[in-house]
Amino acid sequence: MSERRVAMDLPSGSNASMPLQRHRVSSLRGTRSPSSLDSPPASRTSAVGSLVRAPGVYVGVAPSGGIGGLGARVTRRALGISSVFLQGLRSSGLATAPAPGPERNHATAEDLGGCLVEYMTKVHALEQVSQELETQLRAHLESKAKRSGGWDALRASWASSYQQVGEAVLENARLMLQMETIQAGADDFKERYENEQPFRKAAEEEVSSLYKVIDEANLTKTDLEHQIESLKEELGSLSRSYEEDVKVLYKQLAGSELEQTDVPMGTGLDDVLETIRVQWERDVEKNRAEAGAVLQAKQQTEVVHVSQTQEEKLAAALSVELHDTSRQVQSLQAETESLRALKRGLENTLHDAKHWHDMELQNLGAVVGRLEAELAEIHSETEQQQQERAHLLACKGQLQKDVASYHALLDREESKYEQVVCFGPSESARKMHVGHGGGSEWGERERARLGVTKPGLSPPALHETARDDASYHNTCKSVHHLYCTRRDRKKELIR
Repeated sequence: MSERRVAMDLPSGSNASMPLQRHRVSSLRGTRSPSSLDSPPASRTSAVGSLVRAPGVYVGVAPSGGIGGLGARVTRRALGISSVFLQGLRSSGLATAPAPGPERNHATAEDLGGCLVEYMTKVHALEQVSQELETQLRAHLESKAKRSGGWDALRASWASSYQQVGEAVLENARLMLQMETIQAGADDFKERYENEQPFRKAAEEEVSSLYKVIDEANLTKTDLEHQIESLKEELGSLSRSYEEDVKVLYKQLAGSELEQTDVPMGTGLDDVLETIRVQWERDVEKNRAEAGAVLQAKQQTEVVHVSQTQEEKLAAALSVELHDTSRQVQSLQAETESLRALKRGLENTLHDAKHWHDMELQNLGAVVGRLEAELAEIHSETEQQQQERAHLLACKGQLQKDVASYHALLDREESKYEQVVCFGPSESARKMHVGHGGGSEWGERERARLGVTKPGLSPPALHETARDDASYHNTCKSVHHLYCTRRDRKKELIR
């Protein structure tokens, strides 16, 4: 295979320290460029008319396995106009010492224009080479595809494989969907089960309370049955005593005769009153007669009654007292029953109050547990937020330190370039010569970048190239503008 190599040379009129390699922004800050500092002095410019090969633009050697020109690679390390223009400005604007005469200044301006023209020609040449390589690569790929010729079988196998993979993916998706559906159903049932647990516990508690109420009702039933039996016995005794009293009254009334008047009663009020008066008078007379007879009988029977012992009187008094006592006992029993009913009502009320109190305690316990869980979660979140805040404060401090260091670097570079812009051409050259003689760091960097090997000795380019003040100031303004834009971008990135 043939080897192919294209090299781009700089023109003889341009400054030799302007390679096509793209320098980093550090070259603007005054740092040393590896391509210009590490290269041997022989590769640097020692005369204006010398030719230098650009180290960053070439077409490499084709590999042994491919066709001619297909394996060639193009390294374009310096295709940015702004970087090359800045290289030319640094090399041509800041490296030359002022020389008397306007002809040299015009020559320098013409050299800058020629450098730009040559650069454009190099760019066009590289584009043509890239297009040729692209066409060759396409032709090679097409010829290789035609030589293989076995794409149909592979395409059929690929299509079947793609179909199988698609079916497997669909089956996997279907199974995953079914699994997710089953999992969702299981989660739903689990959630329902957990939600029904409190209701189940409440129902069990209500059933147990109902069992207790049934037991109390059974006890109350037995107590009421005993009370009913006692009341029946008391009713029987009262009915017997009532019958005895009725018999006594019948016996007392059996001896007296009731007179019935056959006189018809008038319908008038006077007749009725007259009839009543007559009956009352008759009754009064009868009662007087009976009272007289009774007094006589008593007087006759006083002798008999005197013989009655004191025991009979005491028995009568005791019977009366017994009757009063029985009535008092009955009233006390009624009061006792009312007090028992009141006690049972109060006990039921107390039981209900205890039951509802227990339920309220359970609800409050659940609420307290939930609040404790939420409080623990809030504590954990607070600790996590405190850790994140401490981490953010540490990051903030680190960023503030970095921003301060970046601002310091930017201020230092800005002060350097302000000094370069503010000083005139003669002052810049004077500072450069002072740097050569005094051995300052800035002078050393400028000498290394411009290719000055010994302090005190100026290269021939410093004596042969010249520029006028107007073009120099315009160049410095453009450099300062580029620096300001890059500084603003860095500040935005830092923010």
